[in-house]
Amino acid sequence: MREPPPSNTPNVPNAFDDAAAHDEAKAPRYLVTAEDRHAKRFVVVVMVLFLSVLWTFVAYWATSSRTDTVESTAQVLRRIDHAVDEQTRRLFKMVELMFGIADQWVLDHPASDPRTDKRFVHMADRFSARLTGSVVLYLSDDRGNLMSPGLGRPPPAALGDADFFREALTGDPSRFHVGAPIAVGSPAVWKIPVAQRLTAPTTQMTVLVALIDLTTLIGLYEEERMRPNGAIVLLRRDGVVVARAPHDERLLGKSLVGGQLFREYLPRRESGFAQLDRTATDAMEKYVSYSVMNDFPLLTVVSAASSDVLEAWRRELLIILVLASGVTAMALAVASRLSRMLAELSARTAELHHLATTDLMTGVHNRHSFMQDLYREFVRGRRYRTPLSLLVFDLDFFKQINDGYGHAAGDEALRAFAKAAGECLRGMDVLGRLGGEEFGILLPNTVLDQAEIVAERIRAAVTEIAIETEYGTVRFTTSVGVAQSVEGDDSVDTLLARADAALYAAKAAGRNRVVARSD
Repeated sequence: MREPPPSNTPNVPNAFDDAAAHDEAKAPRYLVTAEDRHAKRFVVVVMVLFLSVLWTFVAYWATSSRTDTVESTAQVLRRIDHAVDEQTRRLFKMVELMFGIADQWVLDHPASDPRTDKRFVHMADRFSARLTGSVVLYLSDDRGNLMSPGLGRPPPAALGDADFFREALTGDPSRFHVGAPIAVGSPAVWKIPVAQRLTAPTTQMTVLVALIDLTTLIGLYEEERMRPNGAIVLLRRDGVVVARAPHDERLLGKSLVGGQLFREYLPRRESGFAQLDRTATDAMEKYVSYSVMNDFPLLTVVSAASSDVLEAWRRELLIILVLASGVTAMALAVASRLSRMLAELSARTAELHHLATTDLMTGVHNRHSFMQDLYREFVRGRRYRTPLSLLVFDLDFFKQINDGYGHAAGDEALRAFAKAAGECLRGMDVLGRLGGEEFGILLPNTVLDQAEIVAERIRAAVTEIAIETEYGTVRFTTSVGVAQSVEGDDSVDTLLARADAALYAAKAAGRNRVVARSD
């Protein structure tokens, strides 16, 4: 911090005393009284006091304002870090779920080859489709040679020499390992490799490998990072850079374990706020919020450049130093500015919350928000021993609507379904779009039989929907999978898997029907 210039007030009394002595030597002595000297000293004392108060106020304002700015920045960074952590964890949770289901499938079908089995291929393709193609599943032998089930995806280069693959090959089959990003294809597309050993490996298949499109994470991070010089970094716990926004290929795979964050802060706390003198990624002084994921070998770091954070504070301080006589007016200006900044921050936060929780197409909960409610209600149901049911919907032959009537008709069909389904629900129920033409409904305090009635009511309501287009009337149906959380469920993934299985059974049985699964 720049210190106020030193006051010259200690020399003022001497100046007055010299002037007084000169006047006393020239004038009659009766004109110079003790009251005069006292008055001059009083003026000096008042000046000293005024200047002391003024500069003390300036120093106090400078210190407190800087502290408030840093604390406000810390709160913003913590909120962003929390959002980034949730988004990243959600993506890797889906990969974890995909690995778990794939591993169980191999266990349940020892005589089948998942590389060619249509059931496994269909399952892998469904996962990829639900994640909009951002995650692709591969099977690998113990030398790291990859093969993709279905879709004929060309495999990338072998991963046998990669550290994460070797760790997965010899590690716990219940945990997966994250590798440094690799460039795949021509032109090169950056992917994040994730590997987990099969519980029942064979000579041809030893490890499950998923490749996550790096642009998916970078896109999420770019929406959240503080500009212009802020950054969001995803790291392995050993310090290897997995993803960064803004994107910089030179940093991918680079280890930051020797940086200040790893040396001074992470050994003491696995999450918190820190001030770094020189970051390892861009050599800038920054404020950072960091958090280690307990369930994945990753940590997130959200940063803002101190020059950006303190830019307004330094500008205002300079003005106050130059215009000390206008302290009051300047304080009002600063207060007004801070109010506007807080109002803009509040509006931005509300906007980000809306964008983060709402599906813009249909106006219902998006997948992230729906999954948060599902986790919350699942925990509440287990704590208070109340029933919880889950409905999973898939619009039948939705692609035919888009192909035959246009995407505008398909969008209207999604909105019409959301409206019809919403009219059949209670205020406590949660309707969300899981992706594409797939929707989910969460029914707290509802047993399986009651949930099946609600599902049938919605299915019947959907059959009454008629959308008029220039190509004719659009009508469609929906298939529904119904499941209830039971005492043996150890996670929401089990409930989701059971509802998905019920939905698959409904589609396999001819669509436009409700199938409930109790086990």
